[in-house]
Amino acid sequence: MNIDEILKAENKKEKGNMIVFASGKGGVGKTVISVNTAAALADMGFSTCIMDGNFQFGDVNLAMDIQPSFTISDLVHEMDTAENIKISYYLDKHSSGADVLSSPINPEQGDLIKPCHIKSICSKILEKHDFLIVDMPAGLSENNLTFMDIAQNIFVVTDTSFASIKNAKTFLRTVSILKMDNKTGVIINRSDAQGIIKAGDVQNMLDVRYADFICNNSKIVSKSYAMGIPFVIDKPKERITRDIKQLAVKLSGGIK
Repeated sequence: MNIDEILKAENKKEKGNMIVFASGKGGVGKTVISVNTAAALADMGFSTCIMDGNFQFGDVNLAMDIQPSFTISDLVHEMDTAENIKISYYLDKHSSGADVLSSPINPEQGDLIKPCHIKSICSKILEKHDFLIVDMPAGLSENNLTFMDIAQNIFVVTDTSFASIKNAKTFLRTVSILKMDNKTGVIINRSDAQGIIKAGDVQNMLDVRYADFICNNSKIVSKSYAMGIPFVIDKPKERITRDIKQLAVKLSGGIK
């Protein structure tokens, strides 16, 4: 399949909304937020797919306790050698109802995934799903910029640590230069964690008028991650679950 054929999917009418979770620094909780947002949307009845955008060291399958039948590298290989690919064949179904496209097993396979593949895969997924959630690795690689360019919404995730705030500010400045700020929001994770910098100060430091807040609950998050069960399913009454569900409701506002 040549590049023109790979990009044909871009011209098709896309059904769903694509949301990417991004950050300037790792370790801020993107994967936890991505996984639980996808599970929450699926639990609300929306057809949802989560894609691990970290093609070298992704952990979405671990966070959802999935042993992938196939990964995105298998899909890309098939795209490069065959026609009429059925994407659903490469997706694993999670107990929440969300579909999962896992990252490659071996890091070197991630180097074979190019922006043209990303555009085609995302377009095909959106034809069959209300939502595509992408858990991106930290930074602004070429692949990340591709995800951001085709997404309807970008959420920059930070916590209240100085390093995370500094990198989030740099990330947001780049987003503004790229003229993507009109579709970009901020999530302050672990917003009530004890520390020198408070969540409200983070908002001021980032110079954003509005932000979404996810509370801190390291005990529940750690247990959820270790067991591979999203806490929005396992702990429905916890405040952190309410925070994620509030985000999911916000995202679903334009669909139903």
